[in-house]
Amino acid sequence: MAGMTQTAPESALEHIHAPLGVIHRLFETHASENAGGYSASDFGKLAQTHFQSVFGDSNAVKRIPVYDQAQTELKSGSLVRFRCMVQDPGYGEELHLSVARVMNCETGEQQQKFSQYTDAEHRLDDGWEVDYGSAANVFTEKEVAYCVSVPGQSAWAQLEVDSLESAMEAMSLGGGGSSRFAQSAEKYPIPGQRHSAALVKFYAPSTAPKASTVIDVVGIFELGHNARARETGDESAAWPCIHAIYHREVQSHELLPALPPVQPSEYAGRRAMCLTHLASVLGGDELAAQYLLLHLLSKTVRVQDAKVGKLALNLIGVPAGSEPQPAEFAFGNRASRWVGEAVSQLVPFSVSVPFNLQLLNKSSFTPNAEQGDLRAGVLQLAPGTEVLCDETCLSEGTLDERGVRNLQAMQTAIIDQTVSYVYPFQPIEMPTSLRVLVLSTGKSILHSDCEVHVSESSRRFLASVARAGPPADVRPLDPMHSEQLRQYVELARHLDFGIPKDVSDHISGEYAASRRNAHSKGEAMVTQEELALTITVARLISVSKGESELSVESWADAVALEQRRKERNAQAKQKSTSKSAAPPS
Repeated sequence: MAGMTQTAPESALEHIHAPLGVIHRLFETHASENAGGYSASDFGKLAQTHFQSVFGDSNAVKRIPVYDQAQTELKSGSLVRFRCMVQDPGYGEELHLSVARVMNCETGEQQQKFSQYTDAEHRLDDGWEVDYGSAANVFTEKEVAYCVSVPGQSAWAQLEVDSLESAMEAMSLGGGGSSRFAQSAEKYPIPGQRHSAALVKFYAPSTAPKASTVIDVVGIFELGHNARARETGDESAAWPCIHAIYHREVQSHELLPALPPVQPSEYAGRRAMCLTHLASVLGGDELAAQYLLLHLLSKTVRVQDAKVGKLALNLIGVPAGSEPQPAEFAFGNRASRWVGEAVSQLVPFSVSVPFNLQLLNKSSFTPNAEQGDLRAGVLQLAPGTEVLCDETCLSEGTLDERGVRNLQAMQTAIIDQTVSYVYPFQPIEMPTSLRVLVLSTGKSILHSDCEVHVSESSRRFLASVARAGPPADVRPLDPMHSEQLRQYVELARHLDFGIPKDVSDHISGEYAASRRNAHSKGEAMVTQEELALTITVARLISVSKGESELSVESWADAVALEQRRKERNAQAKQKSTSKSAAPPS
């Protein structure tokens, strides 16, 4: 096996246009080195190693056509890349006759035929047939997963294509029924959105990754068969299949633009730039911008049974729009769309969820396999996805049972960071990692970790956006600064972080002193929940500065920031109460 990659190298183009020919030559070498024997796992490793050596660097892999990017038809049997989310990892297993003993019916001559990374049967010349009774036949299993393009993937996080040739050979499958290939609309999380889907088939030693995992697959595209469709008797449609040669799990920070590393001294400048940008999006509201930045930097960390580090945020005071809500998962309110688009420019995955009664009552937020097939739910999303909930479009009406369950599912995702997968006998709570931002006119019907009333000037600005769109003098970020901010947000979010013992002791002492002082004055004492929120804010302030440890200074900044937020919220509540109590004019 060690000599496999030492043969005369085939061109990269041959690997793209005729990968099965390359696979067959690899098998011949493998068989000769193993005295005609065959190990599915060993050969799978060999194929992975060989193709990874050919497309090992970032420039070489860009030559492989992207399955869901360009517009023209892709040739069956060619090599493709597919960045996808595993929607249903248990779509089934298939048996395949990888090594067949074939016999000439006239002469009795026997040969060995190989077939893998394809659903096609062995192609035999006239007079030859498979000897199905031969002990030399080798059947292998392939795991099948239903994979879809990543929900909410930003344009800047898409796979890159190096050449026009690669782009013209790729294929995009539409979710609106225009594709000639079979596709299940119920298996994509966001109803009505165009997307690509394929049955990805994994060969030993690889196995199908778990649900909601984002992967980059390199494999052979083919119009193959769907074992489940055969079971139901529906074999009329061609199912797009990708026979995975190798794949890797994708982390969000790996999607960053290729920029020089951020030095510790540069974090302050990036932080200031990001705060200035977010404040401009919110009409100059610096306090709300600070909390929006902390929200974007948050991530769920599981410590024993606790989920720490998350900061679901409710921005209160976003005015309702006058435009009708579209009958799809998109924001009709220009103000909500304005904030949502600004956020989506900074994160790789973001999904808009309008709290429209019709959509709440007819959609399903949780995946469901009660009928045997795992149907997607709105909350079956990639780890780290930004979920933008628009409550400004919620009108008077009745939530039916499904609508209530959907809101409960969203609330569970916010608090527990779990999504319920409904199976025939019982639901299974699966861990997730979603950041939830709720935009609402008044206090949200959902409980968030943190609530911030936007300022009066921000309300007026967003009201103007809702009426007529963003003003012409608010300029979007240029491409260079956009890339710098994306890099900053992702890197800061993934910084290792700890709380030194002396700082922990300082916080404990300050907390105990504040409770004693409040008790002596008969005032409300700081609760454990408020302390936990302040610690989360302090942690996020620290990472926003590029710090890996909490300092006393960042703790003091968090206490002061929380005090400002509470004062503003109290003033907004008092103003709202005064308006309600005022006699009609």
